[in-house]
Amino acid sequence: MSVTPINPKLSADLTKLEAEGFRLKLVQGSAYHLLIEGIPAVTSNREVVLGTLYTTLDIGPNGVTVNPVADHQCWWIGEAPCNADGEVMQEMISNKDPADKGDGIRTTIGFSRKRGDKASYPDYYEKIWTYVRLIWHEAQAIDPDCDPRSDKPVPAIVEASRRVFHYPDMATTRAGIGAAITKLLASRVAIIGLGGTGSYILDLMAKTPVAELHLFDGDVFAVHNAFRSPGAPAKEELKDPPKVDWFADIYDRMRTGIIRHPYYVGAEQLAELKDFDFVFVAIDNAKARKIILEGLIAFNISFIDVGIDISIDNRGFLRGQSRFTVGTPEHYSHIPEVVSFDVPAENDIYRNIQVADLNMLNAAMAVKKWKKLRGFYADDMREHHSLYTVATHGLTKEDKA
Repeated sequence: MSVTPINPKLSADLTKLEAEGFRLKLVQGSAYHLLIEGIPAVTSNREVVLGTLYTTLDIGPNGVTVNPVADHQCWWIGEAPCNADGEVMQEMISNKDPADKGDGIRTTIGFSRKRGDKASYPDYYEKIWTYVRLIWHEAQAIDPDCDPRSDKPVPAIVEASRRVFHYPDMATTRAGIGAAITKLLASRVAIIGLGGTGSYILDLMAKTPVAELHLFDGDVFAVHNAFRSPGAPAKEELKDPPKVDWFADIYDRMRTGIIRHPYYVGAEQLAELKDFDFVFVAIDNAKARKIILEGLIAFNISFIDVGIDISIDNRGFLRGQSRFTVGTPEHYSHIPEVVSFDVPAENDIYRNIQVADLNMLNAAMAVKKWKKLRGFYADDMREHHSLYTVATHGLTKEDKA
């Protein structure tokens, strides 16, 4: 398992909370979470019960909390805390709706309590104590002996699930979208072709929590590839390494699960695609495309095929289109109508021109559609074929499911 562990012993603020007897539960999954369990709170019936305070947890690459704390909000798991008279503490509540924080954590309400000077909390110790003190104070009015702390230090509970990244995805944690990110937890995704568009598909997919990304390409990374791929290789590095090695070496630095297949996919390799959750096809060989797409359809595998068409008009302007086509077991019939299997001309301008912007766009369109299929983004149109035209800045959407 590759993961940046939360280490409360290395974080002074968490260590202080732990030493004072607070019951800390640290969860690292699709995002990073801190729960403080056993907080006395008053119910609407003026009874003292125990609830749980929740906050997102900002962790640095070394597994230590990041301070000052950027997010002043907290959430609650349990009945909305009341004052000693049984009235809900409305002045603390910023959101009355339940929220799914991901990793099995569902909160009841949201709190907002800024420091008096409006500055950020210097650390999690002060942030947690601010909220606990307000809730606990009302409970003490009913039960003076209640206390959120044990009479001795309680070791923090750390729950860590398997993660593919070598360091924390703090954007997900800070945005509080752990539940949404879990929708992208596919097991095995293949990218066939690491040219201009395929390399950008890899760049985007490498930043999702897919467990395994399989790279298929039998070509080498040459000088011309440097101008249509992510990153900026040094001149000394351009020694024609296999593309799968070039790109895997880059993204291995960020995550696990990059699997190399240094060969092209043809009829003899089709059987290797049977067990993938999804396949991106980003090649310009029409014959190979036909073999691959027909194979994926026979295996009932969902895929996205991408393509770019560029021409030059009599005034010297480049005109072109960027396409993605989706195939799913529920909808394959449109493929022969919208995907060309004609062999391009030998002087096809796209083979010899650098249009990284269109490659990036094509990849972004494809990956965005994949995320829609996974339920991450809303997908009102549910199109299975889309075409962007450069000259008119037009976008067509066809073959709705």
